[in-house]
Amino acid sequence: MKQLEMKQFKSLISHDEANSRVYIMDMHHDDFPEIISYIEELVREKEYTKAFVKVKTKYSPSFIMNGYVIEATVPLFYNGEEDACFLVKYYSEQRKEVEKEALDAFQQMLLEAPKSNTASIDKEYSLRPLVETDTPLMVALFKKVFDSYPFPIFDTAFLIKSMKEDGTQYYGAFHNKELVAISSAECNSTYKNAEMTDFAVNPVHRGKRLATFLLQLMEEELTQMGYKTLYTIARLHSLSMNKTFYNMGYKYSGTLTRNTQISGKIESMNVWYK
Repeated sequence: MKQLEMKQFKSLISHDEANSRVYIMDMHHDDFPEIISYIEELVREKEYTKAFVKVKTKYSPSFIMNGYVIEATVPLFYNGEEDACFLVKYYSEQRKEVEKEALDAFQQMLLEAPKSNTASIDKEYSLRPLVETDTPLMVALFKKVFDSYPFPIFDTAFLIKSMKEDGTQYYGAFHNKELVAISSAECNSTYKNAEMTDFAVNPVHRGKRLATFLLQLMEEELTQMGYKTLYTIARLHSLSMNKTFYNMGYKYSGTLTRNTQISGKIESMNVWYK
């Protein structure tokens, strides 16, 4: 994925052909409102089919006036003080078509009561933070679980950079010294929020609730570090992953329609927060 931090802009923007979208990951207030027209130009130049922005709620009216709609929100996203809006604009009728069958299955899940998490991890498994020397094992497991991914997690250099420079913390579950599950927390120390993401479990070891135990560990560590808001953008089609967050007390706040290219196709994503 090409990441673009333009000289005339202070915002962090990413865009690529695989996702066919422009994504404002972090908008700087100095760029508002000029950044809206810049995104429009970039989308048309690259022939993308979606623009996706994550901004403080107070900036959302200008985006709405320019054809954006709110698909999700996260309260107190910015340092526990200001809310975030996830706004989108579609440039293709096909891109904004909702995935009705998957949404119906997800709807049924939400009508069920969440289950309590009282079980303990099986004794043959152990959890620990992952470090640079673990990255070859991480790449091997990611390749086993995903055909493709929106970020270059199949590249050890990318994983090391994300650990050393981007503040991403990775955690792993091991079985007989084999790495069988991964999760990560993309930490923003300025805003005191973290995205709980990159969950990957070896198919042989599924059903052991390893994602839940990794999520619990991340929550404990991040809470101790003073993080105020935790969130995730989970695949709509992965009911098991959505159930994990639902059962752990996260709140569903919206679905991003056909938002992210993963495992070979562009999928809709659910936003959860805690």
